[in-house]
Amino acid sequence: MRTLFLQAPSFDGFDGGAGSRYQARREIRSFWYPTWLAQPAALVEGSKLIDAPPHGLKLSDVVATARDFDLVVLHTSSPSFGSDIKTIEALKSANPDLKAGLIGAKVAVDPAGSLSASKAVDFVAGNEFDFTIKEVAEGREWSRISGLSYRNAETRIVHNDARATLENMDALPFVTPVYKRDLKIENYFIGYLKHPYISLYTGRGCKSRCTFCLWPQTVGGHRYRTRSVGHVTEEIAWAQKAFPQVKEFFFDDDTFTDDLPRA
Repeated sequence: MRTLFLQAPSFDGFDGGAGSRYQARREIRSFWYPTWLAQPAALVEGSKLIDAPPHGLKLSDVVATARDFDLVVLHTSSPSFGSDIKTIEALKSANPDLKAGLIGAKVAVDPAGSLSASKAVDFVAGNEFDFTIKEVAEGREWSRISGLSYRNAETRIVHNDARATLENMDALPFVTPVYKRDLKIENYFIGYLKHPYISLYTGRGCKSRCTFCLWPQTVGGHRYRTRSVGHVTEEIAWAQKAFPQVKEFFFDDDTFTDDLPRA
């Protein structure tokens, strides 16, 4: 299936938010990389990633592009959920055959509620969704895809078995080639990082259970699983050649120093 990965447009004037819990001037434009979308995009041959807010794209731009695709996958959150639903409805109004799914912490904790929000949402993928989305894009029968919740032919919401935790993190391809293909990296800025920068993950999960922290509880889990050092350094070497303008690489793991010898 021709697959579009989408961070949907936001309201006019959206500048990405404060960008961090560290001190920074609020008036800066502060956008994080769409790594959670880039990772499954790297698994799906011929896919395209659109990160609308930092690239100044409007709904009309996205609707026009989505006409050429069979499948669209949006990353959503609780604050953006209502707007993301409207985006999906607009995309499917212009392309009725389009299948639309959601990923992210919001749908991981409330798959039924997320599907019930609109009949335009065909499926949601919970927890570690990378290979779940890959299998959807390959055209596999939805009833046989672990980690998927969907609306069946009788409009009943079905929850498949959870997907097993990914143990071999080196099975995930590099995200930086997706950045190179689809993103303008100069549009990403964080106040405490040199510009331009690149952000990526070298592992997932955290053994701590801090109540204020989102990702281990919803996506990554409570066991730190890491890419091999060689896998990480190979990607950095590739990215240095592909992006000679980059001044800093940021490892956005939940707890990078949990394994001090590796760090």
